[in-house]
Amino acid sequence: MPHRYVVLNDGHVVVEFWTGQVTHDELLAHEHRHLSDPSIKAGAAVLVDAERAQFGTTTDEIKDVVALYGQVVGRLKVGRMALLVNKETYQRALIFLKEVEGYGVKVIVFSTLDVACTWLGLDVEVVRNELVMLREKVG
Repeated sequence: MPHRYVVLNDGHVVVEFWTGQVTHDELLAHEHRHLSDPSIKAGAAVLVDAERAQFGTTTDEIKDVVALYGQVVGRLKVGRMALLVNKETYQRALIFLKEVEGYGVKVIVFSTLDVACTWLGLDVEVVRNELVMLREKVG
């Protein structure tokens, strides 16, 4: 499994770690599970560390992912999302950002964990520790 996530602060924070090759189907399955996870509270802050991942989703297929957000309008779990991505993923992340904001999700693409955590109002050391544990689980 190239990704894992943990829900913190009684469902108000989600930390995700992605690594390796991620197919479009894997991304869709994750988003579907994530958006329907009962442990995540409405308006949660989400930090996605995808710096070590290569996504197989094309720019056209990003609309498939964003469509999932449209299906949960009114009960959307994500409020703000900070994406940490590599150069290869950056352009697709910007497309995702622009598309998903139409559903009320605030997304910003960051290059450093510290700045992303500051924007989300999260303790960077807590997030770092969670990412270490997630990396160990992914292997």
